[in-house]
Amino acid sequence: MTGRTLAIIGALVAGLLLLCTGGIGAVLPSVTTQDTCSAPDPPADSAVTLTIDDLATDQRHNATTIINVGQQLHVPPRGWIIALATALQESLLHNSTAVTDHDSVGLFQQRPSSGWGDTPAAPGDTRTPAQRLADPRYAATRFYDKLLRIPDWETRRLADIAQTVQISAFPERYARWESVATLLAVHLTQDTTTTSAHDAAGVLATDETTMRCAAPGQVSAAGWTVPVRGPIGSGFRTPQRPGHAGVDLLVARFTVIHAASAGIVITAACNASTGNCDIDGNPQVKGCGWYVELAHTTGLTTRYCHMVERPAVTVGQTVVAGQPLGKVGSSGNSSGPHLHFETHVNGQARDPVPFMAARGAPLGANEP
Repeated sequence: MTGRTLAIIGALVAGLLLLCTGGIGAVLPSVTTQDTCSAPDPPADSAVTLTIDDLATDQRHNATTIINVGQQLHVPPRGWIIALATALQESLLHNSTAVTDHDSVGLFQQRPSSGWGDTPAAPGDTRTPAQRLADPRYAATRFYDKLLRIPDWETRRLADIAQTVQISAFPERYARWESVATLLAVHLTQDTTTTSAHDAAGVLATDETTMRCAAPGQVSAAGWTVPVRGPIGSGFRTPQRPGHAGVDLLVARFTVIHAASAGIVITAACNASTGNCDIDGNPQVKGCGWYVELAHTTGLTTRYCHMVERPAVTVGQTVVAGQPLGKVGSSGNSSGPHLHFETHVNGQARDPVPFMAARGAPLGANEP
């Protein structure tokens, strides 16, 4: 990671003893999800190790272009990651303006002989298909155009979707770039100021096509999933607990906690006034106990508190939506096993219930 990214991370976590008060109140009405989503991409066995600092200026510029085009077309962040992973596999984000490998050209190595590049960018565009495909903005636009026509693309494996768009001889190779693509998306949108006021308030505009179910291990159209499945025991900043900056999800000890969305681990640590997170805490102990924080795209972060043991992930690691982070416990400021879950927008805590519902992953579902 760059010094700039480390500075951001330091500002987020330095000097904090997190106020994750763990007393459990009355159970709120639960929300039921529909089990119609598919599983997220499994981690690729041949995942590539590549850091932001390994990328040349042109590679970063091309990655930024891919993300910017996705944002302008209102493609959810999951789509940016698919596009980045595809371009990494096809060209390593170097824009090839010369025809290579039969007649492949550009960031996505698209082939004019297969119909790529036939559509003019605008009336009066007299460029040849190859010339159009050598334009990163044009190539990214055509990639997203085809992506968005694939049924249920948001909830299927990255490799399957990339292959449907590209028709490659090596379809599984796209999956190995998912973690790198996620890291790129997080890094390049960390300081974005282009998010709408609606998103800055912690709510994303959605419609029926993007509001899909998301049980643990299943991913919504917007790229989000519930961290655990269980009723809400204590809400966000209620009159009784105005300092409670998240929600408490009531589940059994050792229940697996899932990453709510793709991102990078910025904290994985013990946070308890006693200095010991390997035993159950109590309401007199301050802090989150064993906990994890993830940074996602466009200034979003999530926090997972009171784990029973050291987290299963480490700082700097990239994760995909639904990936296990650890297990539910009662460490830190807690009166019983549960997950304290927080969502933040640009450093400000937001109510996780509307935040997650807007992303197609409603909290509060009872165990099936």
